[in-house]
Amino acid sequence: MKKRDYYKRILVYFKEKKFLIGVYLITSLGITGINMLNPLISAKSLEAITKVDFNKILFYSILLVICGIVDQLISYINKMSSVKIQDDVELKIKEDASRELFNLEIKNFDQNGTGFFAERVNNAASSLASIFTYLRYNLIGFLSSFGILLYIFYINIYLGLYFVVFSFIFFYLNIRRTKRWEGERKKSNEMYEKYSSNFNELIRGIKDIKVLNLKNTLIKKTLKDQRAIKKIDYDSMKRDEREWFLEDILQNIYELLFIILCIVLIKNGLLDGANMLVLYMYRNRVISLVGEIGNIYRNYKEVNLSIERIYDVISGEKYLKEVYGNIKLKEVKGDIEFKNVIFSYDKNEVLKGIDFKVKAGETIGIVGKSGAGKTTIFNLINKLYNPKSGYIYLDDICLNELTEDSIRENISTITQDPYIFNMSIKENLKIVNPDITDEEIEEKCKLCKLNEYIDTLEDKYDTLVGENGVILSGGLKQRLAIARALVKNSKIIMLDEATSSLDNETQDYIHDSIRKIRKDYTILIIAHRLTTVIDCDKILVIDDGKIVGFDTHENLIKNNKIYQRLYKKELL
Repeated sequence: MKKRDYYKRILVYFKEKKFLIGVYLITSLGITGINMLNPLISAKSLEAITKVDFNKILFYSILLVICGIVDQLISYINKMSSVKIQDDVELKIKEDASRELFNLEIKNFDQNGTGFFAERVNNAASSLASIFTYLRYNLIGFLSSFGILLYIFYINIYLGLYFVVFSFIFFYLNIRRTKRWEGERKKSNEMYEKYSSNFNELIRGIKDIKVLNLKNTLIKKTLKDQRAIKKIDYDSMKRDEREWFLEDILQNIYELLFIILCIVLIKNGLLDGANMLVLYMYRNRVISLVGEIGNIYRNYKEVNLSIERIYDVISGEKYLKEVYGNIKLKEVKGDIEFKNVIFSYDKNEVLKGIDFKVKAGETIGIVGKSGAGKTTIFNLINKLYNPKSGYIYLDDICLNELTEDSIRENISTITQDPYIFNMSIKENLKIVNPDITDEEIEEKCKLCKLNEYIDTLEDKYDTLVGENGVILSGGLKQRLAIARALVKNSKIIMLDEATSSLDNETQDYIHDSIRKIRKDYTILIIAHRLTTVIDCDKILVIDDGKIVGFDTHENLIKNNKIYQRLYKKELL
């Protein structure tokens, strides 16, 4: 996607709000008209006061009150329409950006952290949507000030030219400041994204931080990162204040020269006192035109930065997206095959030419030393990563040719530390299968020996489990995750040391449950304890990224030296 195409895509969000945008523009013009009238009416009122004309004083006072009431009414409609547009557009951008975020390859999150992308989507989307908030204040002010400038030219061309000259001077100073701000803001955004990602990681790892007594060390590091960001913002603000100070001095000179010029024009019969009073009321409104243009320009740059930040996420150019095929499997049997698969994390080659085939309905154990590449095999089957070379097949169809749903709907993976949603127990199960009945949920929970614990809870299946199942022990989280896989009813179930946190009795119960269902599923089990997989149909032995054995336990224990060492080590 080219960047200009994304600009067009952003405009689509606003085109959907044509009616509200029409209301916003009409009311903006109404506010502009009132803003132009108020100084003129005020000047006429002052003129009437100096002449002690009570009728005109009363007339202009009533007119000011009417303008004030109308202004408040129109401003209310204007604000509500702009807020509605902003809220709807922001939600839509976040929805679409979030969808694109989930399409990114996992390695992007490995390299940058989840907080990095969360920061981009949330803040950049809010900034894009808030364009109408910017316009609400800046566009109305710009239109009002521009109209006043035209009116000044109508009253006196010399003063009109005087205002234009000073406007260009202030405009130059404003644009120079904005260009400097753009570079500083971009650098600040990059640092804040990195800080946000690191901070989110700290929160997720708070338990380990506590037990490792790293609280003070990491807080100091976090504060150091924050200070670096604040320093950029502080230095930018300091330069802004210095420039504002010089502009304030220039503003005073501008007002003095305005009075002198008015006196000269009056003495030469080119201006009368009444019009001077009107122009005096308008003097700062014209210079504010420059401020409004500067603000619009800065807001444009802010929006541009936000578009670039979201564009990086969704375009697929900087952060690569997952790619799927068009073949949709209606019914999966469960055959899995690896053909000469090579995979590397960066430069570290993890799998070195893997070949094996799993038939539908088989239960396969996968064993090997830590770091041998066992979990990587699961990640590749789930298409979380793509092999460097070689092919992976599901039911004799290459994964790259299948749709995302064909893969993800038919595979369930239970990890050693499964993610549990901050919902009730029932909602954690129904989220993968909304149509499942309560009776079926209870049946699956009984199969995983989870029902006994649930029966002790006051709210039973409606009990909230907290963030990542904080109220559950490691074993209960794994049992809930296994129940969730059964509820999903995927044809392929993969367990990545999923029973390692369970006590021996519960572990045996779970494996007995798996034995009861294994004929209906293709089951792959990564096991640290070999005794938990000895009854599998076959056991895949991995060593240093290579398959060194793929046979039954009986044959491996007789003929495979690496398997023999692993098994004997466990018995010691």
